[in-house]
Amino acid sequence: MKDKIIEVIDSPRGLEDLYRAHPREFAKAFPGAFAARPDSPVLQAWQERLFYAPPAASETARWQGRDVGWVVVLSLLAGTLIKLPHFFSALDEEWFYARNLSGILAGALIAYFCIQKPAPKRVAQFAFALLIAALLYLNLLPDRHDSHTIILACLHTPFFLWSLLGVAFLGGEWKNLGGRMDYLRYNGELLIYTTMIWIGGMVMTGLTIALFDLIQLHIENWYLENVVVYGAVAAPIVATLLVDRVVGNRFRFAPLLAKIFTPLFLVTVVSYLAAMALQHKSPFTDREFLIAFNGLLLVVLGLCVFSISERGGRENPGLGDYMNIGLVSVTLMIDVVALSAILFRLTSYGFTPNRVAVLGANLLAFGHLAGILLRYLRFILHKDPFASLEQWIVTYLPAYSTWSILVAVGFPLIWRLA
Repeated sequence: MKDKIIEVIDSPRGLEDLYRAHPREFAKAFPGAFAARPDSPVLQAWQERLFYAPPAASETARWQGRDVGWVVVLSLLAGTLIKLPHFFSALDEEWFYARNLSGILAGALIAYFCIQKPAPKRVAQFAFALLIAALLYLNLLPDRHDSHTIILACLHTPFFLWSLLGVAFLGGEWKNLGGRMDYLRYNGELLIYTTMIWIGGMVMTGLTIALFDLIQLHIENWYLENVVVYGAVAAPIVATLLVDRVVGNRFRFAPLLAKIFTPLFLVTVVSYLAAMALQHKSPFTDREFLIAFNGLLLVVLGLCVFSISERGGRENPGLGDYMNIGLVSVTLMIDVVALSAILFRLTSYGFTPNRVAVLGANLLAFGHLAGILLRYLRFILHKDPFASLEQWIVTYLPAYSTWSILVAVGFPLIWRLA
């Protein structure tokens, strides 16, 4: 192998073909070939590609007092805004939180990235202008509990705010496809670290209340209304600090959990389909059954994305890849059933905002998953590089943002707030 490497040293294509045919043997023999020709720029590039060493832990951890200070300030500000109905009794809690909760949390995280990451001032102005416009729009909608389009607007606006957070995360470089994949990785880690902090907070809450009860001090109400509220709001901000400044790229939970749960979900989904057939259950008439289908689509899509995000394109296809393909294939079958059920309900019971919104979400997920499956198969068959799969995943993201805007703004106009 060493002689073969030296033989094609002046042919980048020849080296790539050699590596793809025998990756392990290539990596094992490469140091000897590089020692024989250390002056070769091509081999120097391969040396970095094969044996790149990430910075030491001390270099990636950048926890500073200034970072903690900003997290504290943003947490206090967001927590205070969340408690506005507590300070002003005229504010209806259900109305306020449905329209403002996601915006307050997104605003705190957008502020974090605008402060911590060097980004042009116009990016921060653009993100906050659209954030304020979205919140004003939601709060100006009439207070009608029976309006399906208003409920849909409140449910879909957070997806648009998620896009704004991505703009802040990328510093305005939203055309950077690699940066979009980093943003997806951040979302996976944010979800996991936030959940871990909440679990720790629940344990601490229980212990604190129990300890004070022992000395006849009943602090439950005060603790829940103040400490728990501020702590719950602070959790995603603290988690962002951990992911951004402390953990960095050294260890990621989301891809690891995705690899563990992918085969489990594959077994679960196949069993679910079999049980559905045996029980003669049909999403054509059961609305809750159809909702469960849609939730399953989102979970599977997230599992696939997080599993792919850390895979890398150097490895040959393995068991994990076939598991992903199997899970996506089975989920697409479920989505076809769900789409059929939605079309049946539309033709049988008429067009309503809810049915059209569910149809659009299913079509979006179907298109995304179908593209993932096609590109995954082409990678397995060595027809496309793995990068084409990653590019498809992140290139498709603006479709979700566009649909969320259409539902949030267009549906209330089309159906006249029905």
